[in-house]
Amino acid sequence: MYHFKESIHVVKGIGPTLANDLETKNISSVLDILLRLPFRYEDRSQFGTIDQLQKDVVITFQAHVMQISTSYRGRKVMTKATLQDTTGRINAFWFNNRFIGSQLKKGSEWFFSGKLSDRNVLVQPVVEKIQTETINTGRLVPMYSEIGPHLKVGSFRRIVKEIIDRLEDDSQDKLLPNNLMPLAKALKVLHFPEDADQVPLARERLALEELLSLIFHSHQIKEAWKNTHSALPMELPEKSNDYHKWLANKLPFALTAAQERSVQEVLGDLQNDLPMNRLLIGDVGSGKTVVVGIGCFVAVVLNKKNAVIVAPTQILAQQHIETIKKLFPTMPVALLTTKEAKKFEVRTTPTLYIGTHAVLNQLEKIDPVLVAYDEQHRFGVKQRSLPTMSHGTPHTLTLSATPIPRSLMLTLFSHMTLSIIDEMPKGRLPTKTWLVGDQKKISSLQWIGETLEKTKGQALIVCPFIEPSVQETLSNVAAAKDLFVTIKDFYQKSNPKLRVGLLHGKLSAKEKQLAIDGVFAKKIDVLVTTPVVEVGVDLPQANIIMIEAAERFGLASLHQLRGRVGRAGQESYCLLFSNSKTSETIDRLQLFTQENNGLKLAERDLQNRGAGDLFGFQQHGLDTLRFASWTNLELIQAAHTSYQLIKNTNWQPIFSFQANSDLPAPN
Repeated sequence: MYHFKESIHVVKGIGPTLANDLETKNISSVLDILLRLPFRYEDRSQFGTIDQLQKDVVITFQAHVMQISTSYRGRKVMTKATLQDTTGRINAFWFNNRFIGSQLKKGSEWFFSGKLSDRNVLVQPVVEKIQTETINTGRLVPMYSEIGPHLKVGSFRRIVKEIIDRLEDDSQDKLLPNNLMPLAKALKVLHFPEDADQVPLARERLALEELLSLIFHSHQIKEAWKNTHSALPMELPEKSNDYHKWLANKLPFALTAAQERSVQEVLGDLQNDLPMNRLLIGDVGSGKTVVVGIGCFVAVVLNKKNAVIVAPTQILAQQHIETIKKLFPTMPVALLTTKEAKKFEVRTTPTLYIGTHAVLNQLEKIDPVLVAYDEQHRFGVKQRSLPTMSHGTPHTLTLSATPIPRSLMLTLFSHMTLSIIDEMPKGRLPTKTWLVGDQKKISSLQWIGETLEKTKGQALIVCPFIEPSVQETLSNVAAAKDLFVTIKDFYQKSNPKLRVGLLHGKLSAKEKQLAIDGVFAKKIDVLVTTPVVEVGVDLPQANIIMIEAAERFGLASLHQLRGRVGRAGQESYCLLFSNSKTSETIDRLQLFTQENNGLKLAERDLQNRGAGDLFGFQQHGLDTLRFASWTNLELIQAAHTSYQLIKNTNWQPIFSFQANSDLPAPN
């Protein structure tokens, strides 16, 4: 009997040379072999006779070899055989098969699988000994990719069959729900199915095992974090979590129930000597900044320690500065971007440092007790190594604006604790959204101009590219530079009081700063920009956003962009323009115009575009699950249900993940 974790050296048919070949392909155990699944199956299951052979259907039949001959043309070999059964005769040909001639003896009887050629002969039919259970004929035959120079596909198939027939099921299935297919049976079905309908169910069983292994590994990371890290516990006045009692200034608005819950979860973590490792998820405009701000207030004002907020862009860093100053005017705040980092010196008074990733290089100097990463929906999936501070490991809070289905969150981030802001502040009006035809572009710009003059608001016009694309298929997609000139000329004629600005990644630092300052100072009424504004920019006066080439954005990204307007509770509008004529694209964009729930849009994105598009996993390796899929939310939920049954047992995963596996980082 064979066991999953046994070495390939014990398997019949695998000698030292072949074992070496397999090990170079990272195949060193019985399980490794079994996880090399077929990429397809060839249906040779239909039995028949010679008179039933067809040109478009593979038939397996039993016949005698009546004649056989081999001829040579240089190095080329051709073998011809005449086969006969009770219904007739057929000629069969094999090319460059040097063994078939010695294998097929005159008068011997074999199974043959093949279909007729245009000349009514068999070309390269599969041959197999007559036996009760076949491997290569008379069944759905697994087709494998090439393994190595010393292992033909047929030989690998025989090795797999040898293992499957003698496999001891040591997968601990008894600890899992009773309705699950046993893992050994699933592997047998995947390699040698009796019926094609069994394959999806068997593959789902293997996918479940992979997800269970991932969750198990994620919980190991969490336990290791607890055992190897310690933090400075924060102290609250009278140990009270009621922030109303100790905030120096009353907040200008009441928190939602979800914000209150998240604040209490953060405050609870900060008072422990185990460093906080929390993910705070909330939809666009749900109010995450005030939650992290209260945590920073505890660190800086109440405990006289430094804290850090890391933002993905300079725009967002500056915005956080303005927001934090308004909400917590007594808390010292300093901006730290690449420019400031050149002459950076730590202040003598406790301070909240807010900056771009440049701040990470100064962590040892700053010695923060709390680090908050505002990654929005751009998750970093490699764990960042925080330097050890004088007080131990900093408390860590990661913010995200991507609405992710809960079951998916619990899988991806089960090594973290989760806070979810699942409601919007009162008074926030949904943004009216329209899909507009290109023929209405001019009238739309006129309407934007009139609306801005009437409401004293601001408009964002978003283009996917900075400059026109060199690719012919994208040549008609609007680019920010060209559109800026067009828009500026248009409003100089129609609405000369409107001031138009440009913002994109190729501007110099000085030009970017002028544009940013102009927008926040309300010196720019219409900003033509690339999707840089997607990442959390808060323009309270912005009430209109126009998105060019909307088909090039996922629903989650469109939702992020739409969230830039109407943030002060005013009526707001989103106009989508698209050159695409495909019904699928139009249906997707029409759905977006009717749906303001970020979670529902994220699930739709997950189904249509995959996790790689939604979360950026493709460049980080999280799209490389071998058997499971991040889009199968039902199976992910089943994995969590199953894990609850086994987490306190001696269950062990069959899949292993490296210590530096591409799991989303806790910070």
